[in-house]
Amino acid sequence: MTGSALPSPAQAPDALPAVLAPVNDDLDVVGVRFAEMLGEAGEHSRDLVRHAARFNGKRLRPALTCLAARIAGGGVTDDVATVAAVVELIHTATLVHDDIIDGAEMRRKVATLHTRWGNHAAVLVGDVLFSKAYHAAAWLDDPFAARYLSEVIGEVLEGEIHQNQVSQDPDVSEDEYRRIVRGKTAALYEGALVVGAHYGGGDEKLQERLGAYGHHLGMAFQIVDDRLDLTGDEEIVGKSLGTDLSEGKMTLPVILWLRDRPPREQESAREWIERAWEQGDDAKQLARELRKSGALARADEAARSEIELALACLQSVPAGPEREMLETLAAFVVSRAS
Repeated sequence: MTGSALPSPAQAPDALPAVLAPVNDDLDVVGVRFAEMLGEAGEHSRDLVRHAARFNGKRLRPALTCLAARIAGGGVTDDVATVAAVVELIHTATLVHDDIIDGAEMRRKVATLHTRWGNHAAVLVGDVLFSKAYHAAAWLDDPFAARYLSEVIGEVLEGEIHQNQVSQDPDVSEDEYRRIVRGKTAALYEGALVVGAHYGGGDEKLQERLGAYGHHLGMAFQIVDDRLDLTGDEEIVGKSLGTDLSEGKMTLPVILWLRDRPPREQESAREWIERAWEQGDDAKQLARELRKSGALARADEAARSEIELALACLQSVPAGPEREMLETLAAFVVSRAS
């Protein structure tokens, strides 16, 4: 793959493990470090933390960290493995908290923590995972990860708070939606690549370009994820679906559908969405309307536009198999909605 042309879905592997197979050895090293961090949990939290570790399925973010380090020329050193594991700990902590907020019952085809042990315990386990991430980053000789990732975590949490504050607000705009997605999702994608490039010895320019790629990849991933919440197969996606509607979240397909209603239909469309929030109507019913109106197709196009921007960011990145993997990941993200 060369240039910034967007790959077709046919060019993308149909499963993330196939995309990441070339870095499996790196991910195994990261997995050992991840397990070591979790093994330090206290006796009262150990079983719950181990259960949370079962959500560590896709390993996409630590793979991005490893790829960035390799592109920078430093390879996957002990420090790179540590920061990759820290990124995955942060991600796992956010999943635990997200599941509580969403009321999700399944994650990676496993019962969520709050389903088994209750909300109180699940919140605390998420906090434990954050603390493990801070602790591991703080012990690195280079303090960059501790400083930088603490800012990233703040941005992630700010995005989640923002989303909660506008729950069940039909007036959320596309710009506001994008600000929320930037915080809750894209910031950590960007961070995974920046810390990898930094600890791999890359200069600030490389960190900036790879970080920008990560931002756009994360934006596209969340747009597609929101689409799959309405139209996906729970067995394939591996988590509870339909939670966005039940939680009153305004996702891009719904925002575009409401925005493009003729003036005479605006009030009735808003009332329809509000009834769906209140009554928990089937997400599939809404999905049919969104597909018929073209809103799903427009959301898909927005994701593809983000991927085009991500690919453009790679043009000044050294060519090689690692950059090709980043291009393949971009194709995979948009193929998920096909």
